[in-house]
Amino acid sequence: MNQDQHAIAVVRETLLSKKPRPGALWVALASLLVIAFVSLASWRQSPLRLAATRDSVFVEGEYWRLLSSIAVHADERHLVVNGAVLGLLTYLVYGYFGAASYPLLGLVLGTITIGLTLQTYPPDVALLGASSLVYLLAAFWLTSFVLIERRLSPMKRLLRATGFALITLVPTSFDPHVSYRAHAIGFGLGLVWGLAHFAARRDEIRQEERVELD
Repeated sequence: MNQDQHAIAVVRETLLSKKPRPGALWVALASLLVIAFVSLASWRQSPLRLAATRDSVFVEGEYWRLLSSIAVHADERHLVVNGAVLGLLTYLVYGYFGAASYPLLGLVLGTITIGLTLQTYPPDVALLGASSLVYLLAAFWLTSFVLIERRLSPMKRLLRATGFALITLVPTSFDPHVSYRAHAIGFGLGLVWGLAHFAARRDEIRQEERVELD
């Protein structure tokens, strides 16, 4: 019997083992500069001027608040915490999946996340901060990682994804001012987005693999 019949196909390279596309760092920096500029400008008066409430968006028709509320932050700590993770995720999502995923679809789904969350709150509850976008992008990235990175066994992929989520997404204490509901909705949408994205581009993604017989 030929030895090749006993060979095992091993994935040596995937889309995610390549370098991110040029410009990824600049996209991440631009994202951070936008939220920093909007937040700093809003602190001269009140961040709530750019926040989103159910009444301001769906009764008064100020739909731009769905986007501005992502950029504006309550204070320096809020900005730094969200900015650190957002910078990493925008670098990865743009770097490996292009502008169609971020900023285009990421921001569209981010505003949808805010809109859905507002529908679950009283009319005057205000939402602000990029954390809903962070959870959306994180779920998209982690789902994509688990489905694409076949250099690792399924268990190792799941463990790494879980570890990343625990370190970056799970809070160490409860804060009554944080909308965990927005986090959950963003993460859920990101999970669906990741699955749909992989299903639509599966053949293209698999073509990036280099497989060897071991």
